[in-house]
Amino acid sequence: MRLIFLITISILFSTSLVSAAHAAEKRNQLEELLIWKMSDELKLTPVEEKKFTDIVKSLNRKKADLNHELQVSVEKMQKAANAKSKEDELSKYRKTLQSYGRVGEEEFDKLKPLLGSERMAQYLVIKQDLTNRIKSMLANPESNGKGSKALPSPKLIEEK
Repeated sequence: MRLIFLITISILFSTSLVSAAHAAEKRNQLEELLIWKMSDELKLTPVEEKKFTDIVKSLNRKKADLNHELQVSVEKMQKAANAKSKEDELSKYRKTLQSYGRVGEEEFDKLKPLLGSERMAQYLVIKQDLTNRIKSMLANPESNGKGSKALPSPKLIEEK
C-alpha cells in the first residue's frame, strides 16, 4: 500500500515543466491523495471522512490564500516608492504572517474534536512523515522516495 502511494506521489512530481492550470490540477490531485491516505490510515467512517475532507480543504485554501497575500505584499514592498509605503506594507505582511501561523492552531482545534486524542496523535505523525517524504522527493527528485541510498546491483544466480 505504501509503495503504491509513493509511486503515485512520484508520478505527480515527475513532470517538471507544467502550465499553471496543470500545476493546480496536480496540487488538487495531491491534496485528494493525501486526504485519502489520511482517511485510510486513520480508519475514518464515511461521516468522519466527509468532515475531515471539508476541514482539510478549507484549511489548505486558507493557507494558499494567505501565502498568496504574503507574496503580493513582498512585491508591493519591492515597488514601494518611499519609506512610509514600505513600513505600511511591512505591517500588513506581519499581520498576514501571524494569520498564516494561526492556521496550524486552527487545524488542531478543528481536527482534535473530530479525531480524538489517539487518532489526532496518529494524524500528526502521519502528516509529518508524508511531509518529510514529499520534501525529500522535491529536494532530490532522482531518489523517487527511496532515500539517499542507492540500490545495490542485482546479483546473477546461476542454477545448475
